[in-house]
Amino acid sequence: MAARNLPPLRAVRAFEAAARSLSMTKAARELGVSPGAISHQIRLLEEFLGARLFLRETRKVSLTPAGRSFLPAITRGLDNIEEAAKRLTAVPLHTRVRVSVETTFAERWLVPRLAEFNAAYPEVEVELHGRPLDPETAAFRTNFAVAYGPRQYHGLAVERMMSEAIFPVCSPEVLETYALKELRDLGNGVRFIHDQTFRRYDWFPTWQVWLARHNLNDVDATQGLGLGTSHMTIVAARDGLGVALARGALVERDLADGTLVAPFGSDATFVFDYQTVGLQAVIEEPDVAIFREWLIEEGRQSPANEQAATGTSPVSAGARRGRS
Repeated sequence: MAARNLPPLRAVRAFEAAARSLSMTKAARELGVSPGAISHQIRLLEEFLGARLFLRETRKVSLTPAGRSFLPAITRGLDNIEEAAKRLTAVPLHTRVRVSVETTFAERWLVPRLAEFNAAYPEVEVELHGRPLDPETAAFRTNFAVAYGPRQYHGLAVERMMSEAIFPVCSPEVLETYALKELRDLGNGVRFIHDQTFRRYDWFPTWQVWLARHNLNDVDATQGLGLGTSHMTIVAARDGLGVALARGALVERDLADGTLVAPFGSDATFVFDYQTVGLQAVIEEPDVAIFREWLIEEGRQSPANEQAATGTSPVSAGARRGRS
């Protein structure tokens, strides 16, 4: 493509202002320059065009036929530039990344990490939606969803973010009271805490399923405290109300600060994945891609992800040393 042979744009703007008002003084006031500067720019434009644009008379100016012919095209051009600029300035410099995520996971795992993300990417705004939307539906209503469990998603871009194991946790006081050293000690009158959030999922282990997988069919896990959210389940365990089956990602901080312990390690018999699910075109948008890639990297570095892979818990080991 050949280079454009455009007249000096500053001179074009000076001409349009002067032609519109038929006054060098008014044009100068509009553009914030002196009348002499306006006259200079118009002379440059006339030299470029090889045509006179103004008739200069005492205390007034008027357009020549060439000037009258030139003005409409210049006005349209400047109007188009102005309109295009308005459209662009109406668009934010960055998008708000909208993510659908389970509320308890957001509260206990994601939100505590957002300060680090905000420090690294202050220009990217994140909006978390904790509504219990189906992940496939959420992928169309938000930029992407964080999905949990073994479900397959067809026609969407899916990438594993992290894994977590499901394992027993309790307070240090409960650990000591029931002398929980081996799995069979769960039959010593322990009170079980039941997280009922995932009762609707046939793949999520109840206490009965978890104990049966560990050949503890004689332990009665039907009794105990039933709670409607994972958050309440964790709080109850932390407050010494019994032993709960916990999701590793949700108890990372509690294990780290010692308010919860894992008596038998982060047993990896039951492991489930978190996945990011979204439309390919949407997750490739710059700000969305930044947050999604950061989220995946955080997940891979998460202690819960490592524990799910190894089936060990350093906090549990420390608790055992404390009892010896």
